[in-house]
Amino acid sequence: MLRRVGGFAVLAAFLLAWGAADAATPKRAAFRVTLTGTLTKDWTVRRTVSAECDEVTTTTGRWKLTVATRRPSAIVIVRPAPGRPLRFSPGLVRSIAGSASQTGSVRKVTQGPRCERVVRSSNCATQRASFRGATTRLTSPVRGKVRLTRLQGASTVRSFSGNCPEEPADIRSLKTDLDLADAPLSVADVFDRSVPRFFIAGDSVLETTIEEEYDGKAVERVRWRLTFTRLAV
Repeated sequence: MLRRVGGFAVLAAFLLAWGAADAATPKRAAFRVTLTGTLTKDWTVRRTVSAECDEVTTTTGRWKLTVATRRPSAIVIVRPAPGRPLRFSPGLVRSIAGSASQTGSVRKVTQGPRCERVVRSSNCATQRASFRGATTRLTSPVRGKVRLTRLQGASTVRSFSGNCPEEPADIRSLKTDLDLADAPLSVADVFDRSVPRFFIAGDSVLETTIEEEYDGKAVERVRWRLTFTRLAV
């Protein structure tokens, strides 16, 4: 049984330059946009095999992905109707490269009333993968908030062996991705032409517990940052 018990999100937006607001109200704003981010999934699970001697296997694992754009993407933001979220035309962030690793350890304890207690521990070999040319898309699910879609073109970082560290199907099904973290973005920031550059950042943590054959939990954390450099339009 898999149960997501919640988490927290930290949203941030920062202006890197300030000035008096322009009296004009532009309908469109164009930017060069770059992305950086770090995504992690940490899990600890325990499986018990009961017999004359019980064998308890505890596995810890960590999957980590770092991403960054290799060159900026041109994105136009369109002023929305009153009360509506921002529109991106286009909203595609391109040329994303990333590298991932998976590590872990296994501890097996054999024990029982008639058994000698034996403990065996081992570290798993580090697995690595990388990609280039991935994309994500900027969306605005509600006014004042921005979300990135799941990475496209990054499937190689999902193909690690699940044998060591052991990764139960419920944990493996958690595809930690950029869309777990949102960030704020206001209309005022976007269309204030006296601000040449600003960035927004999303930071989210989600904990999932599993039960039955395995007992344990996984903790996903997603942190990303988008930097907007204004272009003349």
